[in-house]
Amino acid sequence: MKKITVSTKIGKCIRKVVLSFVVLLILGGINLHATNSNKDIREIVDSEYKKLQQVLEALDYINKFYVDEDKVKGDSLLYGAIKGMLSTLDPYSHFMDPEEYKESQSEMGGKYGGIGVEITIRNDILTVVTPFEKSPAWYKGIRAGDRILKIDGVSTKNITINEAVKKIRGQKGTSVVLTILHEGEEKSEDIEIVRDIIKIQSVWSYVIKDNIGYIRLRNFLESSSRDIEKVLMGFEKENVKAVIFDLRNNPGGLLNVSVDIADKFLPADKLIVYTQGRSKDSSRKYYSTSGNLYSETVPLILLVNKGSASASEIVTGAVQDNKRGVVIGTQTFGKASVQSVYTLGDGSGMRLTTAYYYTPSGKKIHEKGITPDIIVEETQPSDVIWKLRYYEYFINYAKKYIKDNQQLDSDNITIDDKIIDEFIKEVRNKGFSISDSDVERNKDFIKRDIKIEIVKALKGEEAADKCAVLEDEVVKRAVELFKGYELLHTTR
Repeated sequence: MKKITVSTKIGKCIRKVVLSFVVLLILGGINLHATNSNKDIREIVDSEYKKLQQVLEALDYINKFYVDEDKVKGDSLLYGAIKGMLSTLDPYSHFMDPEEYKESQSEMGGKYGGIGVEITIRNDILTVVTPFEKSPAWYKGIRAGDRILKIDGVSTKNITINEAVKKIRGQKGTSVVLTILHEGEEKSEDIEIVRDIIKIQSVWSYVIKDNIGYIRLRNFLESSSRDIEKVLMGFEKENVKAVIFDLRNNPGGLLNVSVDIADKFLPADKLIVYTQGRSKDSSRKYYSTSGNLYSETVPLILLVNKGSASASEIVTGAVQDNKRGVVIGTQTFGKASVQSVYTLGDGSGMRLTTAYYYTPSGKKIHEKGITPDIIVEETQPSDVIWKLRYYEYFINYAKKYIKDNQQLDSDNITIDDKIIDEFIKEVRNKGFSISDSDVERNKDFIKRDIKIEIVKALKGEEAADKCAVLEDEVVKRAVELFKGYELLHTTR
């Protein structure tokens, strides 16, 4: 994501503010057109100025005659004009006042106050791209694809992403009520979520069974490329024979980081992605360079789903089109446009869509997404499982089970029907309502969550995370594919 500083002087007088704004627009127009034609710059300036005369006149009338003088003081008209223009373009172009712009910079560092969701506007509706795992939103059952109809009782119709982020974020300990319509549901529900400090850990990695390496990348942050490099070096030393790269529910991040990470898995001189926009600077091709032979040749499977967006789709497209690995999962989100950040002179900022991403074979990712080589649907638990998690029934049962079973082997825990029956009896005795049909429909999730919480109580958070990976149905499918690959190459 490139950062461009634009000099402008914001005056106290509204006419000076408007004139500064007009100059900014004209200069922007000159830069754009100069790369595509040899027209005289004076002619361009005159043309652009005439187009903006009516804007200047309208703002002048507002400044002189609008009934509420307080509303036209300071920078409010200027900021409103910029917001209005950007709102007509697309959901990803927006203006940030100085405070919002400062917050956006801290987010890329991996820490902010909120509930832990990535949001966008899809089909004119505020939509969840993905909840961050173990965030307040995740624990409350917010899912990729959920539609946010209201925030604290106020409709989100015509809201911008920037406005929504400002309403949803806040200080730790405060709460926000989201009116959510889950995909496939007809009735919405109000969900109250208590905000927390959201710390984004970018990379997890484990060596799982059969000497297969597993990498989970949750965001493309500034540190992510270095973290992936360290993981791959460790895998090479441990003679890991295959890698599962999990990009599910990864909403993206920085373009240069996605290129660096894709580069690690590709041999030299392979096209990773290209962008096309109106200006010469926004139309670029990104190629791989020579790197580590191990990471370029080790068998590779990518996991994606509808929460995989933007930078995740760049890496996925590069791997798939260059036939470097197999992509399994479900259709990706389809958010693949370049947002350039322009810093304005008063500390405010503007995020503007300047290009679209294309895969090496020329497929436009935006609004289409990427289709995996092998479709593997993820089964979603019913709401009752999310409630059992939120009210810590699994955690409390795990502690009781360990107390009653002192000689547990954490590496060989089997959750059978007898344990499930005991768990259900206990939660019902505590007043939790769960039907027999809900139990039957969610039996695998109940088994999985009980096992994970037992492992966590015995061996800690990291062991529990690794257990969750091993119990993941899509990861299991990837392991099966590797076994088939190994058998095929062994018998040749």
